[in-house]
Amino acid sequence: MKTNISIMVAGLFSVMLLTTACKKNAPDQWLQDNITVIGKVPVVASFTIQSPATANVTSGTSVPLDLRYWSDDPIDKINLRATVGTGAQQLVSTTAYQKAYSSVSRTDSLILSYPVPSGLATGTAIVLEVEVVNKNTLSKKGSLINLKVK
Repeated sequence: MKTNISIMVAGLFSVMLLTTACKKNAPDQWLQDNITVIGKVPVVASFTIQSPATANVTSGTSVPLDLRYWSDDPIDKINLRATVGTGAQQLVSTTAYQKAYSSVSRTDSLILSYPVPSGLATGTAIVLEVEVVNKNTLSKKGSLINLKVK
């Protein structure tokens, strides 16, 4: 009986010794070992029609757009895309990044111009979308602007 108890105590001591001898990793160690940080995503603060701010446009005219954005990582370019009517989305323009910091809005600002195609029927819907692309290839699409041909 005494030998059984001593064997059990020795076995229990061995198990405790083995479990405390194992190296414990930090809870997030697996995650840190298995991720690659590419960078940060840009932020589109606002994307609006510049004055006169009207969503009703005339075919063949140009619409000024005001984009406010920022990023912690370097910005590469800004893409403007348009969907006219039921057609496919098309790239309208690509603008290289130029620093234009506004201390009022605390963002970079960019005035884009969208040339409304001529010959569109009255009531044709146009959806504009802006995309800010960082040099790390991460991008953020901006809110949509809905225009209607009058």
